[in-house]
Amino acid sequence: MLKLSICIPTYNRAKYLKQCLDYLLPQVKEIDDVEVVIIDNFSSDNTESICREHLVKNVRYFRNAQNLGYAGNQIKCIEYANGKYIAILCDDDVYTDGIIKKILSVIEKSEYAFIALNYYSYRGDVNIPHITDFAPAKDVVFSRAYDVMNYPSVGHFSGFIFNSELAKPTLTKMLFRNPLSYYEKHRGVIADLALRTTLASKLQSYFIGEQKLAVHDPEKVDYDALKHNCLDYYEYYKGVYDEGLISFEDLAYRRKLVISWLIFAIAKDSHLSSNREIRGMTEKFKSYFSGEMRFIFFIYPVLLLGSFSPVRRMYHILFDLRQALRKIKEYLIDLWDSIR
Repeated sequence: MLKLSICIPTYNRAKYLKQCLDYLLPQVKEIDDVEVVIIDNFSSDNTESICREHLVKNVRYFRNAQNLGYAGNQIKCIEYANGKYIAILCDDDVYTDGIIKKILSVIEKSEYAFIALNYYSYRGDVNIPHITDFAPAKDVVFSRAYDVMNYPSVGHFSGFIFNSELAKPTLTKMLFRNPLSYYEKHRGVIADLALRTTLASKLQSYFIGEQKLAVHDPEKVDYDALKHNCLDYYEYYKGVYDEGLISFEDLAYRRKLVISWLIFAIAKDSHLSSNREIRGMTEKFKSYFSGEMRFIFFIYPVLLLGSFSPVRRMYHILFDLRQALRKIKEYLIDLWDSIR
């Protein structure tokens, strides 16, 4: 059995995929125990030609006959993988030099339920970090496997490595439990699979602190920060808590995260929703966070005011202004560094 399958779900991002493969393949070409599995979700750009140019002995390429959505393509990743461990690598992210050797060295130490990778973000050049302080750059072992999910920076799919013997049967149970539409709402099966895999195992989990994973931080994204990153995100964990799978302390960690994100999300994306939608979300957030002083006395009034369209437009103008000032600051810092 192969030690590691690196699975890349991809759709219409040939430029980024080429960069991803250019960094990855030199690291695995001499390692017989590692495979790369590319699952093309019926791309309409030149993704197929890029993949075929990179086909070598330990690379497999599959092209779906139609677009299967986030969930469907992620499911194929797990199904097609032959390795004892399954790493998920998004097509616009990069395994920088040395990461494969590090992963293999961890795998050879012991058997783990789940392995997570620390990372840095990048905007233009993958070798120039944008943000680096997501989590401490040191390895951590968690005796309760799920506790890794409550660790800083753990949550980006490109940092997820599954134990195949746990993940594959867990995925089968998940698909009996919920329809694909449920997983499309939550941007695929990967987050739920990580949670249920770690909760179902008595094995340890492992966090690799060295920042060898470069995560693309795009200027624009295809999701709504307020609806998806805050409301849907919290409701997912609330549902898992109601199932009795996670503790109150586990849920409290998610509450803290969402409350810390809300003002940013309101300013960034509340203008995408109607007055009625904002009122509905406001009442839901109130029911979830009514005991949180920061929410009641600060965030809740901001949400209430945001139920009026002119106010939401003002929020977004202020957000754009903040972003512009941040870019000016970054430009001046770069200019100063070049002068020095």
